[in-house]
This record gives sequence, C-alpha cells and structure tokens, in this order.
Amino acid sequence: MVILGALGSPLLLAAAGFPISLNPLMTPMSMADRLHQSPDLILGVLELSLSIAFLSLWLIAADFKVFRILSFFYVLLGLEQFMEYAGADPIDWTLRAMAVGVIVEVAGQALSIPNRRWTRLFWPFYFLVFLGAWVPSLRGLRDLGAVSEIPLGILLYLGFRRGGRVERMISAALSLHFLVRMTIFPTIAKATGQTNFLYIGGWRVRLTAMTLTALGVTTLIVLARVLMRDRAEKQRLSAEIESARVVQQVLVPEEIPSVEGFEVACVYRPFGEVGGDFFQILPIAGGGLLAVIGDVSGKGMSAAMMVSLLVGRLQALVETTSSPAAILQGMNHKLQGRSRGGFTTCLVLRVGVDGWVTAANAGHIPPYCQGREIAVESGLPLGLTEEATYVETTFQLDPQGRLTLVTDGVVEARTAKGELLGFERTAELSMGSAAQIADAAQAFGQDDDITVLTVERVG
Repeated sequence: MVILGALGSPLLLAAAGFPISLNPLMTPMSMADRLHQSPDLILGVLELSLSIAFLSLWLIAADFKVFRILSFFYVLLGLEQFMEYAGADPIDWTLRAMAVGVIVEVAGQALSIPNRRWTRLFWPFYFLVFLGAWVPSLRGLRDLGAVSEIPLGILLYLGFRRGGRVERMISAALSLHFLVRMTIFPTIAKATGQTNFLYIGGWRVRLTAMTLTALGVTTLIVLARVLMRDRAEKQRLSAEIESARVVQQVLVPEEIPSVEGFEVACVYRPFGEVGGDFFQILPIAGGGLLAVIGDVSGKGMSAAMMVSLLVGRLQALVETTSSPAAILQGMNHKLQGRSRGGFTTCLVLRVGVDGWVTAANAGHIPPYCQGREIAVESGLPLGLTEEATYVETTFQLDPQGRLTLVTDGVVEARTAKGELLGFERTAELSMGSAAQIADAAQAFGQDDDITVLTVERVG
C-alpha cells in the first residue's frame, strides 16, 4: 500500500497543477554503483526483519501498542532502503517524508510520553518534504525533514527526565540516532568533520540508516524483556487472584442455614474478581441466630486471607459466647499486628426467637428496619487499636419485621457523573428484598463490592 501510494503521488500532484518530474522512477545503475550501495540492500533486509519481529510481538501482545507503530516504522525504513538501492529517488523521499514524522510518534509511544498532540503541529513540514520529492522546483523543501529533530529532541529530554529505567535506555538509543542525524546539517558536518556517510572499501553506508537499525535492535531487546516481565507478573497476579477466589468461595456460604422462626436472604456481588466483603449466618443454641456482615479494606489475596482469619476467629468465638460485643472484641484482638495498616468494619447482630435484637458495631453501616436506620452505637473498626471497646444496643424486632444489613458498596454506588446513591435512598431501598436492593445499587453504578443481608421474623 505504501508503494502504491507513492506511485500515485505524481498523479495527485499533477491534478493539483504542480509541474512534476516524470523521469523514470528507477534510475539505471551500473554494477559498480550497485556494489557501491550494497549496504542499502543489507540494511533494508534487516529493517524489514525488524518490522516482522515487531509485528509478531504486537500480534502476541496487542496491549503493547508501541509494537504496532514500530512495525510500521521499520516497514517504511526497509522500503526506503530498497528504493534508494534501486535509484527510485522520488519514492525514496516520499517514504522518508513519512518516516521522519512516524519516528516522532515512535519516540512518544516508546518513552510513554503523555499529551503528545503538540507534535502534530510539525506535520505540515513533513508534507512539504513530500512535495519536494516530486516537484523539481521545490527540491529544496526536502531539507525540512530535519524539523522533526525539534519534537524528537523534546521527547528525548522528557524521556530522560521523567522516564524509568526502560525509558532511559530507549532514550539513550534514540539519542545516538539524534546525534548522528545532526550531521546532515552542513554547519555541523563542517564543524565536526563528519558527514552522514561512512566509506568502507567500495561500500558506502549511510550512518543514519545504521543507527536506526541499531535503534531497532536495541528497542526490540528492551521491549521484549519488558513484555516477558509483564506477562510473568500478570500470570503471577492471575494465579494469586485464582487462589484468592478459591479461598473466598470456601468462606462465603453457598447455602444459608435454615433457622426456625426466621427467613434469611443474602446477595453477594464482588466488584472485582475477589472482593473484601464477608457475611455469616450462625444458628445459636436455644434458638435465634447471629448475623455478621463486614468489609475488609483492600482486595485480592490479602483481603481473602484477612477474611479467612476473621471467619475462622468468628466461628471459634461463637462456641463460647453469643455476645456481639465480646465477638467484636475477640476479632479485634486477633487482627492486632496482622492488618498491615488496613482495617475491617463489622456489624454483629444476635436475633432471638422472641424478637429481641442485640447489636454491636465496629465502624460498619448500621442496620435498617422497615425503611429506617436503627441507631446502633459504633466503635472503632477492627484492627486499628487493641484498646477499642464495643457497646451493645438492644431493640425489638416486631413479628413480620425485617432487618436489612448492607456494605458500603450499596451506599457508595455512584453514577458516571459521580452522584452517590447515599443513605437516604439506601433507607428507601431497604424495604425491598436482598436481590432488589443489590440490583438497584448495581444499576445505579457499582463502584465496590455489594453485599445485602436480610433477616425477617416469620411464624
């Protein structure tokens, strides 16, 4: 497609009224001249090979978009080398005009420079280089390709200043080409005594082509290593998430135990693959139940392991006590030195068969009953300090009355514009079933794990 576009360029320019040159595209060359320019052919093969390598990496890792632009860039360079070897001067400069613009985009993506739209201000200069390739009277415009050194130099500076180790390595490779390319300016070439060509025996090698090939090899090695580390890290995280999911599936009850006199329902919808919410329904001796709901700060394996610790401690505590305050005290003690700077909110309710409810709260959202929030005195979240104390609050649950417990994923559901569901709307929703509440919060805009637990007194 690039070659077809280049061949069609004279027709477009002619239609626009430009006096174009229709000399043969391929200038006849002697065998001596072809031998003289053999390095162009060799470098062209190497650059096309680099293009294939970058394309292969992009097909393997489509999220690394830099491979795509690098593949296109080295296609242009390889074809440019072949056209120069063949003596196709207009096509050679057409490809060069495209390449000087693309290398700026390559630098921006490879160095992860944000907000690069300003580099597009230089595109008109690259178009003038294109005109100079086909219009004899505008041949002097070809030198405007050097304007690309301005945005390229700025990107290199940003790469060295703001980039990490990988970006600085690529900046160093790009800088070599940048410095060599400066020799195309007559003043600099005269001052340094170095031209853009290196003569070895009967060969003539263009230094900019050599540095671009070296740049491609260096970038390929660096980015391939980055890709391998990235994939290894993603595999590690995937394995960790899978392990956390397995742990969570064991801890989150698949079936709610049947407790005489009560109808219990629960909906659990994690925001990510592994959430930090937890809940338990535990029948107690003599009738009634314990309802526990909580939220661990953080996600992933650390949150799953913290939930494992809490649920294990909870099940051990209920063997000796059914006091919500004592249960929170014991769970808080277990978390000391293990929370790693995080914390856990938790609400424990003991609901008796006579309807009396005893509640203790560790920084969690209070329960709702018949569309209103129940005032339950709250203590500090678990894991912050061993001196935390918890006070029990007692109230009556009427026959056919229903308690609704939620995590902050319901209250903090938010729209795309940032509007929160809030406590008032949550209180209104609490009149519905657990599934209806969860559906409403999720439809409003899920932004965290959603857990809804309802306990209704029946019979």
